[in-house]
Amino acid sequence: MAFQPKSYRKFIATAATATIVASAVAPAASAASFSDVSDRYKDAVDYLVSKDITQGMSATKFGTGMNIKRVDAAVMIAKALKLDTESAPSAGFTDVPERGQGAVNALKAAGIINGKSDTHFGASENMTRAEMAKVIANAYKLTGSEDLPFTDVSDTFAQYVKALYENDITGGKTATHFGSNDNVTRGEFALFVYRAENQTPEVVEVSSVDPVNAKTINVQFNQPLDEKTIDAISVVKGTDAADAGTVTSKLSADGKTLTFKASTYFKGDYTVKVPFEAVKSTKGTFVAPINQKVTVNDMAAPMVSSADAKVKATTDAVKSLTLTFDEEVSSIDFVKINNVNYDSSDITIVGNKATVAVNDLDATKSYDVTVVNATDAVGNVKEVQSAPLSVMVDNKAPSITKVEATGENTVKVTLDKELKDDTLNITGKVGTFDTNIVSDATVNPDNKMEYTLTLDPNYLFKNGNTDTVTFTVAKDALSDDIGNTNADAITKSVMVSKDATAPSVEKVETTVENGDVTGFKVTYSEDVQAVDASKVSVVNSKGEILSFANVASAAVSATDSKQVVFTLDPSIQADKYSFDFAEGFVTDKALSPNKSTANSFTVDVTDADKPVETSFTIADATAADNVVTVDFGEKVKATGNGSALSPAAYQLNGTALPADTKIEFAKTAGVIDQTKVNITLPEGFVKTSDTKAIFRVTGVQTLDNKVNNSFIAPVEVTDNTAPEATSFVATDLDKLTVTYSEALADATAPDVTDEVKLFDSKGASIAITSATVVDGKLVLTVANAAAVSKLTTTTATTVDIKDAAGNKQMENIVVNK
Repeated sequence: MAFQPKSYRKFIATAATATIVASAVAPAASAASFSDVSDRYKDAVDYLVSKDITQGMSATKFGTGMNIKRVDAAVMIAKALKLDTESAPSAGFTDVPERGQGAVNALKAAGIINGKSDTHFGASENMTRAEMAKVIANAYKLTGSEDLPFTDVSDTFAQYVKALYENDITGGKTATHFGSNDNVTRGEFALFVYRAENQTPEVVEVSSVDPVNAKTINVQFNQPLDEKTIDAISVVKGTDAADAGTVTSKLSADGKTLTFKASTYFKGDYTVKVPFEAVKSTKGTFVAPINQKVTVNDMAAPMVSSADAKVKATTDAVKSLTLTFDEEVSSIDFVKINNVNYDSSDITIVGNKATVAVNDLDATKSYDVTVVNATDAVGNVKEVQSAPLSVMVDNKAPSITKVEATGENTVKVTLDKELKDDTLNITGKVGTFDTNIVSDATVNPDNKMEYTLTLDPNYLFKNGNTDTVTFTVAKDALSDDIGNTNADAITKSVMVSKDATAPSVEKVETTVENGDVTGFKVTYSEDVQAVDASKVSVVNSKGEILSFANVASAAVSATDSKQVVFTLDPSIQADKYSFDFAEGFVTDKALSPNKSTANSFTVDVTDADKPVETSFTIADATAADNVVTVDFGEKVKATGNGSALSPAAYQLNGTALPADTKIEFAKTAGVIDQTKVNITLPEGFVKTSDTKAIFRVTGVQTLDNKVNNSFIAPVEVTDNTAPEATSFVATDLDKLTVTYSEALADATAPDVTDEVKLFDSKGASIAITSATVVDGKLVLTVANAAAVSKLTTTTATTVDIKDAAGNKQMENIVVNK
């Protein structure tokens, strides 16, 4: 079958039942039409293109080796999952192009993907392998628990990388390196989606829903269920259906059949409901949700399947017999045997069995048992039916086959046959005490050959953590229904042990509702009780100690005593919270309750798919008069690693700022504002070509160690680099043209004699008679241009040689011919 979890997820996203109609559509392209798709990617590309999950970058290029953008990955996943991209609520991101808005909205609503911040998705940023792991794992409900061999996977992404690793979606770049921060290419992403789409994970689902009779509905599953979760499954009465009274359920021994019993009867239409993510298999996998109609219309009357009796010997008279029917019986008018009628006063009905007290019957003779008007719960009547009486000789006395401790003060006793009146007469003693410490012996209603003994705890563990209890059944104390009794006293011993093991934390799972983390569950190694909130301390990522009462409430789960359920206060901030449980946060249910061990863990209280904020987004950057102001939006570091005052954190057109760049925090009314810095671009750093500049910030950290997301902003700066004379050449007999490092500003008849000096090969000065600027170059008129051998620039009081920005030429430059 198709990958079940996908349709499962669509159920989540649309909250509706749909009929899927498949039609054959010729794919627009295939791997064969792309020149850049190797054999490694062929199957994946063919699959994605045929499913219209993606197309190529052009008619001949798939873009296999190109890095995939976050928005493009979102579009592919949304198409693969067939999410409703039209009606999904806005995710609130301001940087998502129109072509990807529907996909991002739907994925965010489904809890599959998140943004870099509440308003910034990072649409144009490359997707990393760690981010890819999280998206794929969330999208396809993949999980993993094995330890990873990789050393470069952070705690934030470990569970998602485990999921992909265990499900063979991808491995590492090397045996120990996953490549968490490496970019994912379009070819690789196609492979990962293809592998996830074609996973065949264990799907736990309802196999069938069958009405057995008016009292019983059976629900079959393909995997055994966790009995602690079955209470979520229900049978709901239809509009015109009969009221079934109290409906109880019981799970079969193999865990695959759930039987519903009506206290009255089922008749009409009912719906068996398995809710979403509420029922689990014994392996912890959620059962696929279902609302399945079942019609119960029992028109069959109860039929006798056997009539049986037991005697100790053939010389004994038959005093009672048992009728077994194919369904539960509500009444029998009378039973006729050997021309004697036995009415309701002689008949005891329990379920599908009826015990009839009879006059002494000869065990050696044959009898037909006639049953008149056997009626079931819904009123179906079998007027007359008969069955031959089968008499079995049973002269075996009941015996104890097994005694085993089931708890500190509980013991299970198993016999080889049922006892008369479901009564076990047994005593127990421990040590030198003569007192019977068995305070109760209760029969198992589902298996009447089993009894649970409860021992008086006051007599246990007086001299250590174990005790041997000796049980005694007196001669003739065990009796079955026909009077077989034990000929000798029976003695059995069992060791009971004091529970001295402290409950410990096994796992912590977050609870997600509508894409948000609303709480978490802590599972212990055993049943616990008595939550003590005073034993919990909470610290946020800034190191602030918080009151637990302001963060969450906690209580032992009503359905699983191993779990403590934490409900987060809706007002808490999205952050990473460290929870420290002191010894005794909970205790177990031992006779002398053991305190839980101390434990610490961190819970990510963010959107369901939003990683802990290890990064932040810079608000803005502007420039005026070659001073760039960066608004970080929150306080940033002034020293050390990640300092906002370090020139190494900034680039202009790909060039790092010089080490002597002046950077300081902005001030408002004389007060330092640590959320903003002013960067004065050094003289000579901005060239003419830089004026429409790309400004980049990397590696700046906030006070709580978040690193800035990739930040690039266009800024307009002013050329502050002096033009430098680089060469000269004679362009006429009396003309010398000087080229500068940039174009000079136009000037008419400038007086440059105090700014430029010319010399011949012997060092004699050559006079400049006039000057002009042509096409950005300085043209000098001299007596003999060919005689000029050297040019020098000097310091001038009046500047005539300058660039368009007004920067005067660089002084003390020597240019040789």
